[in-house]
This record gives sequence, C-alpha cells and structure tokens, in this order.
Amino acid sequence: MPLINSIVLSDDLQILIWHIEETLEELFENIKLTSEDLKRLKKRKKVINQKGFLAIRNLFLSADINTEKLFYNSMGAPVLKSGKKLSISHSQTFAGIAYGSKPVGFDLECYQKKILNIAPRFLHPKEDFVWQGSNVIEKITLVWTAKEALYKVIQKEGINFSEQLLISPFEWGVKYGCAKVFVSDQIFHFSLKFIVEKTYCGTLAINKKL
Repeated sequence: MPLINSIVLSDDLQILIWHIEETLEELFENIKLTSEDLKRLKKRKKVINQKGFLAIRNLFLSADINTEKLFYNSMGAPVLKSGKKLSISHSQTFAGIAYGSKPVGFDLECYQKKILNIAPRFLHPKEDFVWQGSNVIEKITLVWTAKEALYKVIQKEGINFSEQLLISPFEWGVKYGCAKVFVSDQIFHFSLKFIVEKTYCGTLAINKKL
C-alpha cells in the first residue's frame, strides 16, 4: 500500500503520508484533476515533482478533501473553502498532508548529506545541540522540517529562519518538541510533533494558544 502512515492526533487533526512507488499513469488512475490542478501539474517539469503532486491528490482522495473547493492564497499555501486547515509537503519519494480544524504547518524531508552545507543559513545560534553526538544529519534535517512547518503555519513573508525561528533542544528519536517564533517584538510558542523514520523525517507545528 502506498499510503504508509496515518497518524490521528485528535478527533480533528490527522497526518497522512504516501510512499511514492507508482508510475505517473498509476497515480492518475483513481483521481480526477480540476482544470486548476492540470495547470499546476503542467508547471512541474520533473517527473519526481509531478509524482509528488499526484500523490498529494491521492491523499486528498483518502482524506475526502474536495479539490474543487481548494484554492491557494498569495503565499501559495492551500486553503479549503470548508474552513478546515490544510498543509502539504513532498520530498523525493514521500508526500504528506496534515489537516484539521486549527491552523497547521507540516513538512517532510528525506535525509541528505548536502544539508550540512546549508545548515549555517537556517540554524539559530542557540541550536548548536544538533552538532553534538550522533545522527547529526538527521537532527539538522528534522530542525529544517520544523522551521518549514513553522513558516507554513505563521504565513508571514520575510521570516529569517536563523534569527526568528528557534527550535528547543531535543534528543534524537523523541516524538514531541517545542519552538519559539519572534515576530515584531512578540514571541509565539508552538508545539511540534516529530515524525522520525529511517529515510525521512517530518514535523507538524501548531500554535500552543490555539
């Protein structure tokens, strides 16, 4: 089964993850794309990105999400006319969605050594814990997914990942964490749900006060 993970966090919050093993034709089989979907798919030139897009649409089908009532805001984030909150992510051969009644941010990423090269661009000075001990690449990747998830949920342009987003220290393998976001002299606190697997990881971010 391509749908490899269904995580129900509460009555109104769920994460679905798809392992993409199918051909493009197989991913097309059970879904019906809107005209807007077809336009978006056409913009994706690489097959891996086309598969990610179609896998997300298959996840919408599993979650009974009507794509005819889906649009994108000025930041490119998906918005459901029903009022339900939605966040999507795709990395290599994995795609995922998170949806519920409260604003959510969700991100997936496969482990790659090259993240070490860009880590200084997004790590906060207080996140030096990632360099300690083992699983350095994995920890840095998880921090990256956490920051991407935060960015998706706060929906503010111009956020500096290395200055305004701070992930609290965590031990590798834990399921939950927390973070702070600094915006306009205010501090916002977020809960993090970590997903840690052998080849990829992910984070769900939710504002603690909502």
